[in-house]
Amino acid sequence: MNITKLIIAWVKMIRPPILFLCCFGALVGALNSAVFLGESLSVFQMIMILLAPAFLSTGTMIHNDVPDLDSDKINRPNKPIPSGIIKERTAYFVGLFLMFFSIILALFVNYKDHGELNWTCAILTAFLVFVGIYYNYCGKLHGIFGHIAVAIGVGAIPYWGAIAAFPNEVFLMLPLGIAIFFQEVGREIMVCVGDYVGDLKAGWKTTPVKLGRKKSMYVALIFYLIFVPLYPLPAFDYLNIGVPQIFGKFYLIGGTLLAITLLLTWFLSYLAVLTKDEKKIWNAFERYERIGTRAVIIVFQIFIFLEIFY
Repeated sequence: MNITKLIIAWVKMIRPPILFLCCFGALVGALNSAVFLGESLSVFQMIMILLAPAFLSTGTMIHNDVPDLDSDKINRPNKPIPSGIIKERTAYFVGLFLMFFSIILALFVNYKDHGELNWTCAILTAFLVFVGIYYNYCGKLHGIFGHIAVAIGVGAIPYWGAIAAFPNEVFLMLPLGIAIFFQEVGREIMVCVGDYVGDLKAGWKTTPVKLGRKKSMYVALIFYLIFVPLYPLPAFDYLNIGVPQIFGKFYLIGGTLLAITLLLTWFLSYLAVLTKDEKKIWNAFERYERIGTRAVIIVFQIFIFLEIFY
């Protein structure tokens, strides 16, 4: 087999945009926590905070393509496993190895600097591995619980970064993690609305398969609307409930852009669903949900990163 073709196939499986979101998001969470606490991170800590999420994300994505094979044969037949470029068994074991190795890396994040094992971060990472495996094999069979599993992983990204650097600060990034969790539940439902045909034929029981496309769109909208009042809290505690004021204006700008984008892409995707034209629906959801919202989430992370310097 052509080695270049094989390398490209592996790169596709790890989903570089998702890899970037996980690594960058974890580092941003750690750095903002350090600034807020008046602490600093060593180069070793920052490298480990990048490596552990990289292994976790890469392993989960590779492993995910194994149980997704039946759906991908219909929705995305050119992906590495359904096209035969990478063997199903190979992806299975590589994915498991990478996920479990991320737990080891999490354990040693602070060892060089403080001589201590980070059991809090290792346990959190092990929990995320469990959630990832649950989603890969059971999530799409249990409707909303599958979407929740993905959202837990995404919402945990900045929270994981904070725990990796400061294992005793378990509440510092929690409000942001909760806000991200709700928007991600909505986004995952939206993605599955786009994958409805393939998931239905594959026997998956996603929310759109259970409720239909239109009802699922309304459910997704509810989660998007919950995100709107939650995201400002880490920068503006308007409820006066004691949320740590970690962020400032850059965070609020990025969060507002994300909120507007979520609602706008929902509306544009909903218009596509109303056409009942499968090609238009597929194109709309690929454009708005898989690419559009993901791109703006990266922009959101960049705005959070800017908070470090102001």
